[in-house]
Parts: sequence; structure tokens; C-alpha cells
Amino acid sequence: MNLVADFIKGNLDVLVRRFAEAARELESTQGLKPSELISTIPEYLHAVAAICQHGATPERLETRTRLEEAHINLRLRVGATQEDSTEEYTLLGRLIPQLWEDAQPARKPDASDLQCLFQQIEEAMEHVVFLFSGDSLEDRQREKRFLRQMDALAPRSLEPGTDMRGPLKPLVELIARAMEAAGAELFLVDAGGRRLFPAAHTLHLVPPAGRWADTQGPSFLGRVARAEEPLVLAQARGLEDFEREGLEASAWSTLLGLRLWPHGALMGVLCVGFAEARPVPPQAKRFLETLVEYLSGILDRALLMGRLSEAHARMEASETRYRLASQAAADTVWDWNLLTQKVAWSGETRRLLGFAPEEIGPLAQWWVARIHPEDRERVEHGIHAAIQGTQARWQDEYRFLNRQGDVVRVLDTGVILRDAAGRGVRMVGAMQDVTSRWEAENGHEQQLREARTARVQADTELSQLHALLRQAPVALAILRGPAHVVALANDRVCQLWGRTSDQVLGRPVLEALPEVEGQGIRELLDGVLTTGAPYVGHELPVRLARAAGGALEEAYFNLIYQPLHETEVGLQGILVVANEVTEAVQARQRAEDLAGTLKASEERLRLALDAADMGSWDIELTTGRGTWDARFRAMLGLPAQGEVLLDEAMRFVLEEDRPLVEHAMEEAARPGGSGEYACEFRARLPRPGQAERWISGRGHVHFGPDGRPLRFVGTGLDVTERKLAEEAARQRTEFEQYLVGIVSHDLRNPLSAITLGTSSLLKREDLSERATKAVLRIQNSAERAVRMIRDLLDFTQARMGGGLPVQCQDLELGALVRQVVEEVRMTAPERDLQLSLPQAGLRGCWDPDRVTQLLINLLGNALKYSPEDTPVAVRLREVPGSILLEVHNGGAPIASNVLPRIFQPMQRGAPGMDAATRSVGLGLYIVRTIVHAHGGTIDVTSTREAGTTFTVRLPHADAKR
Repeated sequence: MNLVADFIKGNLDVLVRRFAEAARELESTQGLKPSELISTIPEYLHAVAAICQHGATPERLETRTRLEEAHINLRLRVGATQEDSTEEYTLLGRLIPQLWEDAQPARKPDASDLQCLFQQIEEAMEHVVFLFSGDSLEDRQREKRFLRQMDALAPRSLEPGTDMRGPLKPLVELIARAMEAAGAELFLVDAGGRRLFPAAHTLHLVPPAGRWADTQGPSFLGRVARAEEPLVLAQARGLEDFEREGLEASAWSTLLGLRLWPHGALMGVLCVGFAEARPVPPQAKRFLETLVEYLSGILDRALLMGRLSEAHARMEASETRYRLASQAAADTVWDWNLLTQKVAWSGETRRLLGFAPEEIGPLAQWWVARIHPEDRERVEHGIHAAIQGTQARWQDEYRFLNRQGDVVRVLDTGVILRDAAGRGVRMVGAMQDVTSRWEAENGHEQQLREARTARVQADTELSQLHALLRQAPVALAILRGPAHVVALANDRVCQLWGRTSDQVLGRPVLEALPEVEGQGIRELLDGVLTTGAPYVGHELPVRLARAAGGALEEAYFNLIYQPLHETEVGLQGILVVANEVTEAVQARQRAEDLAGTLKASEERLRLALDAADMGSWDIELTTGRGTWDARFRAMLGLPAQGEVLLDEAMRFVLEEDRPLVEHAMEEAARPGGSGEYACEFRARLPRPGQAERWISGRGHVHFGPDGRPLRFVGTGLDVTERKLAEEAARQRTEFEQYLVGIVSHDLRNPLSAITLGTSSLLKREDLSERATKAVLRIQNSAERAVRMIRDLLDFTQARMGGGLPVQCQDLELGALVRQVVEEVRMTAPERDLQLSLPQAGLRGCWDPDRVTQLLINLLGNALKYSPEDTPVAVRLREVPGSILLEVHNGGAPIASNVLPRIFQPMQRGAPGMDAATRSVGLGLYIVRTIVHAHGGTIDVTSTREAGTTFTVRLPHADAKR
């Protein structure tokens, strides 16, 4: 007697009705008629009952198969998928056991009956898979065998830039063997995503060089790269050159190609070749899709591991550079959580501030309170304006009071990290001691102001002198350049020389006055211009022809020859003044005094710039002519010699940064503005392969009496090392986020599937004790992995997202603590958990989920690190203004070298712990983050005599958080 068969026959109407009701809820059955919904289910159940009762004869199996095909073909006609159809048979397999739960024990089928029923259901689902995909069980077993072989041949790591042909050739050969093809070739796309290059060929150890194909071109490989489905080329012999671009397929008659497309991006193309002309059946195409998808996963994983290895090497080098740069610059690094106002300090805090990092107050207010009172309002206003605005950086220079109360002048720079809404959530920066530099620059600024004043005074006096001499009864001329061309001459000169202005201006002296040749004038002028020293002559005799065609007359002049320097007055030449001795001597003395003042100022300025390792420039804005010292020329990449105009110098600024520099200069030169210029930019690469340089420029624009900008003077400082350190920190943060994304998303889905599967298995009554234990071990391991992922996600949010969010609500804390302790008792019944609660309830505003997570982590720690025969105590009590939650355990104390960093991330317990209980070391870090998010504190004490106690202090309900 078979109880399953009798049960099915006796309850057939109920089973069909319940199946119809449950199947109608499925999306694939919407709109079907009742007859279409039930289809052949009644006859199918009769056939299954007959097989279970009388055995699987060929006639009964044929009847069952026919009914299954009729039902599946109906589902195919209405657009159902393979999953939809298998879900219906799964539903049928659940309904029968659910129905006999209400039956008498004597009527319930035994294990052998159940095995027969479930075997029929499973074979029906196998039939669904075969009809939908065309694959038999043997086909799928063969597919699994080749996939296992691909796993065995898969390279562990492929670093970018290395030769991949050796590791990939066995995989390509295996795919050709699986497809029963004459050969295969793998092409990989380059970094630009445009060219396909051969990576492995079954016929060559190393594919011939020089072949490639355009992914956007008309060739077969290009069409495969753009196609979502496999492409077939029925006649590969005799192809046009454009069609066979990149291919080495002379021995292949039929080609089958498919692209590698992991994560929605082209990785490459696999091309399989057959020696004879043949059609390619759908099953072969689907098999190739499976193999290529698996190959894509293998390559993606290997390349990721290669990039990880390379990234680790870069990170180590970056960390070393960052540490050395930080030590060399004596920086103090700070990390400010803008949501909680907590600030973490590191670096050279003791040397700069006089405080160790752990002695500094945890809130930003500590930093504000130690800013010099005269700078405090300005700095605080500036940094909050930057945070509330849209800019990504903030920088200020101010005075800070160290531990001894002494003033330290610091340069503080911060980078603002914002969320998707643009709100500032975190700020990371560095504080650098610039006291020595400021003192040097302050002296330089004073000297620069003196030089500017002297130069402006010289310009003014020279202009006044020119105006005066144009009106006075003296002879005045300016001879420009080494050819001594007359660039300026007043009427008095023309009268003395007996020439018109047209005969004088624009001509060399000896051309305008040919009769003075041989009188020593040329030698005198050359000497003045060469030596740069003025010459004063009293009653010098000169023979001139004062009238056209007249005889030479001997005249005596008291003359001054004053050299003009281009750096001072904008031209190179000689100023010639002829007048009475008294006026001439006064003019010469004034010119000598101005020249001496300017020369001394320039010398002081040069020494100050050398001390500060800065370069300088001085630009005449009306002409664009600039004076650049040697250091700034080297810094910007300008030619070491020769005149360089402003427009020419701007071409050495990196093209992307050029608009920024031009805007800063326009703002500084805007009439009515402050004239101050400050900008950071990159210098264009002077030679291929040479790293670009960052330059920080500061300057000032000087305006004339009419408000027009005349001169632009400034200094430049090479800040490349600081910029590299900032970029390394940004890349490190992005890489951490990328890794956590892999952990959180790529691991969470398979773990969820494992957990769901083990839960389903544990509900089966036919599991043996050994199998049940194995499933429980799998379930426990999966749950531990889920907890580790949760800890990693919480850790990432706490470190990068501004702390853990809490959803506070009115809560009776004692009841919550009692509930958590009871749950832990159920998971560890062999341990003694002691609970002490106050008589009166403790109500307040806390997040129940986070407090539960906090207490479970502390209890798990206490149970893990204490002997099994010792109790673990949980105590909750009220103190003035706070609630104390204590978790105590006995056993060995926490090591003294571990205790100071017990709440830091990635800190595990004592070495030698069982690997099954080991975690990623984030539990206590997350506990502290949850406590801080509630406005509380956490402490730990650990001695051999008293044991270990973690004390959490939470603000009371009436305390302001």
C-alpha cells in the first residue's frame, strides 16, 4: 500500500483547487483562463500517483512525460520563462506536504513514499529545463566539467602591462576543445577601448605581432565587439581585407565569435574556428555564451587581483612619501567630522602645538579657543563660509597659541568632502608651522615695500624731471640702445646743434652730427653704456656746424651723461643733460641717489627671496614686458636667458589651469580692488616624461594716479610635494570605498543565498544527524560572514560618511537590556550570564537597534575572552546626569600594549584564538562609534585581580545631548 498515491487520489480536487489559487498569484499566470491555469495538472497527479504506487514502467513514464510537455508548451505559448514553469512544480511539491499536515498520523506517508513523490517533481523540473534550453542532463554535466577545468587553469593574478599570453593560452585551448572546434583566438581591448589585440591563440605560443582590429570598424571582429549575441561567419576563407582585419584564420572555414562583456564594458572578443563549413546550432551558441561568461569572470577577477597588488605597492610608496613629506614639513594632520564636530589629530602635534594627539580636546571648539583672539573671528568666519558654500578647499594663515601660550604662526589647509546634496560632511587638513618663513617674508615684504616706494619715487621724480627739462632752458636728449639712437630731444638741443627735430630724432648720434666724428663722443658714450657709470663733464669743447653748410664752431658745454637701465626705467640708453653747472650737478646727484636706493633695495629683495626658496617676477602691464629671476624661470620652465613677455610666459602654464590664473590676474588688476593676487596652478611639462609641477603664486598690482594698473610684482613657491600628498590621500579614500563596495555587494548576495538555502534544508525532516550538523556549521559560518560584512559597512560609514546614523526614540532601557541578555543566553546556554537592573524603569531617547548592536558586541567579547566556567555580568544603573551600562568578565587581563588602542579599528584579541571565532577587529570600534553618536563615552579597565569591565555612559533623558 502506498500512502502518497492514496493521499493524492483521495485529495485530488483539493490539491487542484489550492494549486489554482496559489498559481493565480504568480505574475506569469496573469490573464489565463481557469482551464489554462490548471492545464494538465489533474492528469499529471494521477500519473505521478500511479508511478509511486505501481512502479515506473515505460508506459507510465511516457504518459507523465507527455502531460509535462503539454503543460510546458502551453506556458511557452503565453510567454512564461523557465523559472516561471519550475516555480509551478515547486509550488505543487509544497502543497502536498502542507495538506497532509492535517491528516491522521497513520495516514501520513513515510520517507520512502516522500522520496518517490519528490523524485517525480524534480524530474518534471529537469524536463522544463530541457524543453526551454534544449540541454539534457548530460549536456549540463559536460558543461560543469569544462567549467571546473577552467577554474583549475585560471590565473590567480594578471597585472596590467604584463605578458598575458602564457596564462591565457591553456584557457583558450580548453574552450576550443569544449566546442569541438579546430581552434580559437582571444583578443583583448586596449585601455582606450578602441583597439583589439591578440592575447592567446591555440596555434601559436606567442601570437604574431602587428595585428589588431578596430572595435568600431566593419571587420568581423569589430562587428562581434558591438553585438550582444554570438555572430557566425559561414565562409571565413577568401574574406576581403577589411573583413579579416586582425584575424589569423586561414585554416578555418566557419567562425563563431562572442564579446567578453563583464560589468557592461567591453573586455575583448573570443573567436572560435571550425575547419569545415557548417551551421552552428543554438545549443552550441548557448554553450559558448556560458564559457565566455565564465572566462570573463576569470579574467576580471585576475585583473582585479593584479590591480589590487599594484595598488598595494602604490599605496605603500604613497604612504612612505606622505609620511616623509609630513615629517619634512612638520605638519599636524587633522580630520574633522562636520556632523558630530569631532576632530582627530595626528602627525607632529607635540612639536607644533606642544600637545600629544590624545591630549587634544575631541571637539572643534578646542581648536577655535586656542586661535589668537585677534585672528579668531576672521578664521572661524572664513572656514564656516567655505563649508557652507560650494568650494572644495579652504586655506588661511593665522596665529595659534601652543601649550605654553606662545604664539605659533601656522598655515592651515583643509579639503572639504561633501555628500550627494553638496553638504559638507568631513574635512581633512594639515597645519604647518610657517613662523620662520613668515618672519623671513615679513622682512622681505618690508624690503619689497621700501623698494616699491623707492621705485615709484624714482619713476615719479624721473617723470617730473622730464617734464621740467622739457620746459626749462636746458638741452635734453635720450640716446637709446648701443647704437645711441636719439629717442628724445627738446627744442634746446636742436637749437644748440643747429638741426631740426626731423634731422635728429630716430637717428644715431654720429649720423645726426657727422662732424663730431673723431672728437671722442662715440668712445665716451660707449664707455658710459658699457660701465653703467654716469659721466659729468665741465666745459667740454665740441665743434659743431650750427648752420647748414656752415663752418665748424667750437662750443663749450657742461654735460651729464646718465646711463638708463631697462630694469629701472624700461629702456636701455643714456640720458644727456646740458645746462649750467649747478643745475647739471643737482640733476646728476638726484639721479645717482635714486639709482643707489634702487640697487640696494633690489639686493635686499634678492637675499630675502633666496632665503624663502621663492622665485619672483616684475611685469610692466602696459607693455607685457616682464623681469623673471632665475629661480622662477626654472620653476615655470621659462628659457634661462632672453626676454619673455607675459603672453609668452602664460603658454608655460598648463592649459587646464590657464583660465584660473588669468581670472586671478584680472581680479587683482580690477580698478578699485585690493590689487592682491593669489593662485595655485600647474606648470606645463617642459620635457616628455617629466612630472608636472604645482606653483603657488602671490603678488600685488600697483595702480597709477588715474587708477590704471601699471606693474604686477609677485613671488612663486613650488608646492608640488604638498599637492602629491593630497592626491595620494584622495586616491587612498577612493580605493577604500571601492574595496568596501566589492565586499558589501558582491559578497552579500551569495551569503544571502547560502543562509536561505540552509534555512530551507533545516526544515526537511529527512536530514540525518550528521547532515544536520553540517548544515548548522554552514549556517553559522554564513551568519558570521554576514556580521563581518555588516561591521565593515558600519566601519566605512563611520570613517567616510560622518559617523553612524542613529534613530532615537522613547525607550525603556532596562527592558531592552533584559531582552538582549535573554537572547544571548539562548545562543550560549552553557554560560552563566548575570543581570543587574534598577527597580525603577530608566526611560530616555536612544536608538534601540544600535543599543542592541552595542550590547551584543560587548557580550560577545566578554564570552569570547573569558573562561567558560566564569560568569559574565551585565549591570545597568543610574548616576547623576547619566546612565551607566557595565559588562564585566573574568579571565586574563587585556595586554597593556593593546589596552590604549582597544577601540581602534582592525584590532583583534589575543593571538591564538580559534579561527572559527575570529573577526575582522571592528566590534569595539563600532561600539565606541555608537556610543559617541548618542553623545556618550566608553571606558575599559582590565586587571588580573578585578577582571575586565567595559563601562558605557549615556546621557540621561533630561540631559542635553
